[in-house]
Amino acid sequence: MKNETSENKTKGKIVTAYCASCENENKHEILQSVQKFSEELLAPRDQDSLIYWSSDYQIIECRGCESTSFRSTHIFSEEDGTIINLYPKRTSTSLNSKGMYNVPARLRRFYKETIDAYNFDSNTLCAAGLRALVEGICAEYGVKKGEVTINKDEHNEKKVILKNLEGKISGLNEHGILTKSNAEILHELRFLGNDAVHELSIPSSNNLLLAIKILEHTLEALYEIPETGAELRSKRERREKKSKQSKK
Repeated sequence: MKNETSENKTKGKIVTAYCASCENENKHEILQSVQKFSEELLAPRDQDSLIYWSSDYQIIECRGCESTSFRSTHIFSEEDGTIINLYPKRTSTSLNSKGMYNVPARLRRFYKETIDAYNFDSNTLCAAGLRALVEGICAEYGVKKGEVTINKDEHNEKKVILKNLEGKISGLNEHGILTKSNAEILHELRFLGNDAVHELSIPSSNNLLLAIKILEHTLEALYEIPETGAELRSKRERREKKSKQSKK
């Protein structure tokens, strides 16, 4: 059996890879690389039984935006073609998490992990993450319960106070944090998460994509837009104050 390790055999080579920042296929330069090669003769004196495999681990830099990432290539003599992996994993259908720096740190972490789960095709975990984010929003606002209408039959309705996620989402509306229509939309994320967590149902990527967009709009409405509005108001007030002072 033979094993070899070498460095920078592919350094400086230009390869094509998807860039998450540029959001398209771009030329990348290999900045550093490590190669590993192994071969083994399964049957002595029989060259037809020689098998080998090689891997090339690379740090690459996009020639467009200059962002760096990791790329690996793998070849096995018993299989056709070359396996190429990019880290972080990314394709033309991958999602980039939005900055949303005004969102509380705990929610921002849940959000990024949920996006990672989507990009790695972990659909059940992604749905569970969306549900956890809704729970987190309720916790951040201190909403622990809410009024829910229960339909016993077509002509008989009953209103009850629930402390589960259904009640908490209704509580967001009751406290004026979300409009009724927005609260009803969040219930769809609850259904998606419930099916994934309790029924072990695997949601489709299309449904998850819609749910992620809903959640992003909700986070922006609750945390980003108010902060941006406050910043604009503060700048306007400073301009008005400066203008009044210049007239004196």
